[in-house]
Amino acid sequence: EALAELLGVTAWSGFSARAQASSRSELYKLHVGEIVVDPRVTISEDLNLGITPGFNDDGYLRESVPLIQAGRSAERLTNARSAREYGLTPNGALAGESPAALSMQAGDLREEDVLEKLDTGLYIGNLWYVNFSDRMNCRLTGMTRFATFWVENGQIVAPLDAMRFDDSLYRLLGSELEELGSQAQLLLSDSTWGERATGGMQLPGILARSFELTL
Repeated sequence: EALAELLGVTAWSGFSARAQASSRSELYKLHVGEIVVDPRVTISEDLNLGITPGFNDDGYLRESVPLIQAGRSAERLTNARSAREYGLTPNGALAGESPAALSMQAGDLREEDVLEKLDTGLYIGNLWYVNFSDRMNCRLTGMTRFATFWVENGQIVAPLDAMRFDDSLYRLLGSELEELGSQAQLLLSDSTWGERATGGMQLPGILARSFELTL
């Protein structure tokens, strides 16, 4: 759930061909090769999850699109308008060029081993009020929310009050990534803005070496 908040905000336009071509993408540095993340990170728009229609609002067939492969940028979500404007090949992306079925490859950390591997630190289950503090460095700020616990020697000691964080997704999925959870959880969209939404994300949890808190 916490990772979904970070990736959800980043994916507003981070994987958009139009945003990248106009240098407004939050993942611009990743897409131009200036930054790479951990090679275990592989993310795609995966229509095989079956949680979103296989066509966009204009009736074009949509495709599954590799977005990050082995820590490096792969393709962008490109609709017909962006393709025509920037001389690209369309892949049926939605008008906003945001993913509707984001899928991240799982790793090796079993659920029953999480607290032992964490040893001493924070167990964070949920984040909210997430937004960018430094868009071009993909740095996000927000608050911890439900189910945040202090853990010592692999045992939950106590719940914690809400705290503000300010950290870069590049760091969390790059230098600070310790392990990826072995089970990717399907998180369906619960949005009802205008209509009942389809889509969602399939994500593992992550174990990070550090997470920057500001209070």
